Amino acid sequence: MAELAETMACLNCGGGPMAYMEPDDDDDEKGEEGKEGINEYMCEECGEEQTDVQWNFRGYKVGKVIEVKAMKSPLKKCRIIVKEGDEDGLQIVTNAKHIDEGDMVIVATQGAIVPAGSGEDGTVVKQATVGGEKSEAMLCDGVMLRWKGGSKGVLAKLIGDYRVGDVPPANKPNKKK
Repeated sequence: MAELAETMACLNCGGGPMAYMEPDDDDDEKGEEGKEGINEYMCEECGEEQTDVQWNFRGYKVGKVIEVKAMKSPLKKCRIIVKEGDEDGLQIVTNAKHIDEGDMVIVATQGAIVPAGSGEDGTVVKQATVGGEKSEAMLCDGVMLRWKGGSKGVLAKLIGDYRVGDVPPANKPNKKK
Protein backbone atom coordinates (compact mmCIF):
# COMPACT_ATOMS: atom_id res chain seq x y z
CA MET A 1 0.00 0.00 0.00
CA ALA A 2 2.79 2.41 0.87
CA GLU A 3 4.32 1.93 -2.60
CA LEU A 4 1.07 3.01 -4.31
CA ALA A 5 0.63 5.94 -1.91
CA GLU A 6 4.07 7.24 -2.89
CA THR A 7 3.08 7.37 -6.57
CA MET A 8 -0.39 8.89 -6.07
CA ALA A 9 -1.24 12.56 -6.42
CA CYS A 10 -4.38 13.80 -4.74
CA LEU A 11 -7.36 13.75 -7.10
CA ASN A 12 -8.75 16.80 -5.30
CA CYS A 13 -5.79 19.21 -5.00
CA GLY A 14 -3.11 17.52 -7.12
CA GLY A 15 -0.75 17.55 -4.16
CA GLY A 16 0.37 14.97 -1.73
CA PRO A 17 1.85 12.89 -0.38
CA MET A 18 -0.92 10.38 0.17
CA ALA A 19 -0.98 8.39 3.41
CA TYR A 20 -2.37 4.86 3.60
CA MET A 21 -5.20 4.66 6.13
CA GLU A 22 -5.27 1.49 8.21
CA PRO A 23 -8.78 0.04 8.55
CA ASP A 24 -10.42 0.63 11.93
CA ASP A 25 -11.18 -2.40 14.05
CA ASP A 26 -14.84 -1.40 13.74
CA ASP A 27 -14.66 -1.46 9.92
CA ASP A 28 -15.79 -4.55 8.09
CA GLU A 29 -12.45 -4.35 6.21
CA LYS A 30 -14.26 -4.67 2.91
CA GLY A 31 -13.92 -1.01 1.96
CA GLU A 32 -16.07 0.96 -0.45
CA GLU A 33 -19.39 -0.64 -1.44
CA GLY A 34 -18.45 -3.78 0.55
CA LYS A 35 -15.84 -4.90 -1.99
CA GLU A 36 -12.76 -6.73 -0.71
CA GLY A 37 -9.36 -5.25 -1.44
CA ILE A 38 -10.26 -1.57 -1.63
CA ASN A 39 -7.78 0.59 0.25
CA GLU A 40 -8.18 4.14 1.51
CA TYR A 41 -5.67 6.98 1.44
CA MET A 42 -5.67 10.54 2.75
CA CYS A 43 -3.94 13.52 1.17
CA GLU A 44 -1.57 14.99 3.73
CA GLU A 45 -1.94 18.39 2.03
CA CYS A 46 -5.72 18.89 1.84
CA GLY A 47 -7.07 16.01 3.98
CA GLU A 48 -9.21 14.54 1.17
CA GLU A 49 -9.85 10.80 1.55
CA GLN A 50 -9.64 8.67 -1.60
CA THR A 51 -9.62 5.00 -2.53
CA ASP A 52 -7.38 3.09 -4.87
CA VAL A 53 -10.49 2.54 -7.02
CA GLN A 54 -10.80 6.30 -7.51
CA TRP A 55 -7.08 6.45 -8.34
CA ASN A 56 -7.19 3.55 -10.83
CA PHE A 57 -10.31 4.96 -12.49
CA ARG A 58 -9.17 8.60 -12.67
CA GLY A 59 -10.41 9.99 -15.96
CA TYR A 60 -13.14 7.33 -16.20
CA LYS A 61 -16.75 8.50 -15.91
CA VAL A 62 -20.20 7.04 -16.01
CA GLY A 63 -21.88 8.61 -19.03
CA LYS A 64 -25.32 8.71 -20.58
CA VAL A 65 -25.76 8.32 -24.34
CA ILE A 66 -27.90 11.19 -25.62
CA GLU A 67 -27.50 10.68 -29.37
CA VAL A 68 -26.38 7.95 -31.78
CA LYS A 69 -25.87 8.56 -35.51
CA ALA A 70 -24.84 5.94 -38.03
CA MET A 71 -21.66 6.56 -40.02
CA LYS A 72 -19.96 4.37 -42.60
CA SER A 73 -20.52 0.88 -41.19
CA PRO A 74 -19.59 -0.29 -38.59
CA LEU A 75 -18.91 3.14 -37.08
CA LYS A 76 -21.37 5.26 -35.10
CA LYS A 77 -21.03 8.83 -33.85
CA CYS A 78 -22.35 9.28 -30.32
CA ARG A 79 -22.92 12.17 -27.95
CA ILE A 80 -22.40 11.18 -24.36
CA ILE A 81 -22.87 13.31 -21.24
CA VAL A 82 -20.24 12.66 -18.56
CA LYS A 83 -20.85 15.78 -16.47
CA GLU A 84 -24.14 16.95 -14.97
CA GLY A 85 -25.41 20.10 -16.67
CA ASP A 86 -23.30 19.59 -19.81
CA GLU A 87 -25.92 19.48 -22.54
CA ASP A 88 -23.40 19.10 -25.39
CA GLY A 89 -21.53 16.09 -24.03
CA LEU A 90 -18.54 14.44 -25.67
CA GLN A 91 -18.47 13.24 -29.24
CA ILE A 92 -17.21 9.68 -29.46
CA VAL A 93 -16.85 7.58 -32.60
CA THR A 94 -17.26 3.89 -31.86
CA ASN A 95 -17.78 0.54 -33.51
CA ALA A 96 -19.84 -0.72 -30.55
CA LYS A 97 -22.68 -2.83 -31.93
CA HIS A 98 -25.29 -2.42 -29.23
CA ILE A 99 -25.45 1.23 -28.23
CA ASP A 100 -28.67 3.19 -27.91
CA GLU A 101 -29.82 6.56 -26.64
CA GLY A 102 -30.37 6.39 -22.90
CA ASP A 103 -27.69 3.74 -22.27
CA MET A 104 -25.47 4.29 -19.24
CA VAL A 105 -21.91 3.51 -20.28
CA ILE A 106 -18.35 3.97 -19.03
CA VAL A 107 -16.18 6.54 -20.77
CA ALA A 108 -12.40 6.88 -20.61
CA THR A 109 -11.93 10.64 -21.02
CA GLN A 110 -8.83 12.39 -22.36
CA GLY A 111 -5.88 11.70 -20.08
CA ALA A 112 -7.28 8.44 -18.70
CA ILE A 113 -4.96 5.45 -18.91
CA VAL A 114 -6.30 2.21 -20.41
CA PRO A 115 -6.56 -0.43 -19.20
CA ALA A 116 -7.66 0.98 -15.86
CA GLY A 117 -4.95 1.10 -13.23
CA SER A 118 -2.13 0.10 -15.58
CA GLY A 119 -0.05 3.23 -14.92
CA GLU A 120 2.93 3.72 -17.22
CA ASP A 121 2.26 0.40 -18.97
CA GLY A 122 -1.06 1.61 -20.37
CA THR A 123 -2.14 3.89 -23.19
CA VAL A 124 -3.22 7.49 -22.56
CA VAL A 125 -6.57 8.38 -24.14
CA LYS A 126 -6.26 11.32 -26.53
CA GLN A 127 -8.57 13.08 -28.93
CA ALA A 128 -8.35 11.40 -32.35
CA THR A 129 -9.96 11.42 -35.76
CA VAL A 130 -11.85 8.21 -36.52
CA GLY A 131 -13.66 7.73 -39.82
CA GLY A 132 -13.10 11.41 -40.59
CA GLU A 133 -14.84 12.57 -37.39
CA LYS A 134 -13.46 13.92 -34.12
CA SER A 135 -13.57 11.44 -31.24
CA GLU A 136 -13.00 13.07 -27.84
CA ALA A 137 -12.93 10.00 -25.60
CA MET A 138 -13.28 6.22 -25.62
CA LEU A 139 -16.10 3.86 -24.67
CA CYS A 140 -15.00 1.00 -22.42
CA ASP A 141 -15.41 -2.74 -22.49
CA GLY A 142 -14.94 -5.04 -19.51
CA VAL A 143 -11.32 -5.86 -20.39
CA MET A 144 -10.35 -2.16 -20.41
CA LEU A 145 -11.90 -1.86 -16.95
CA ARG A 146 -10.14 -5.04 -15.76
CA TRP A 147 -13.44 -6.54 -14.71
CA LYS A 148 -13.44 -10.28 -14.02
CA GLY A 149 -15.72 -11.83 -16.61
CA GLY A 150 -15.55 -8.71 -18.79
CA SER A 151 -15.53 -9.34 -22.53
CA LYS A 152 -13.22 -7.69 -25.04
CA GLY A 153 -15.08 -5.60 -27.59
CA VAL A 154 -18.43 -5.75 -25.77
CA LEU A 155 -19.54 -2.32 -24.55
CA ALA A 156 -19.76 -2.09 -20.75
CA LYS A 157 -23.28 -0.91 -19.94
CA LEU A 158 -24.57 -0.12 -16.48
CA ILE A 159 -28.03 -0.89 -15.16
CA GLY A 160 -29.32 0.50 -11.90
CA ASP A 161 -28.51 3.48 -9.73
CA TYR A 162 -25.57 5.09 -11.49
CA ARG A 163 -25.31 8.83 -12.03
CA VAL A 164 -23.64 10.75 -14.82
CA GLY A 165 -20.10 11.65 -13.79
CA ASP A 166 -19.73 8.93 -11.15
CA VAL A 167 -16.54 6.90 -10.88
CA PRO A 168 -17.35 3.51 -12.44
CA PRO A 169 -17.62 0.41 -10.27
CA ALA A 170 -14.41 -1.54 -9.63
CA ASN A 171 -16.12 -4.84 -10.40
CA LYS A 172 -18.53 -5.93 -13.08
CA PRO A 173 -22.04 -5.16 -11.77
CA ASN A 174 -24.66 -7.83 -11.41
CA LYS A 175 -27.14 -7.50 -14.31
CA LYS A 176 -30.09 -8.23 -12.01
CA LYS A 177 -30.15 -4.71 -10.45
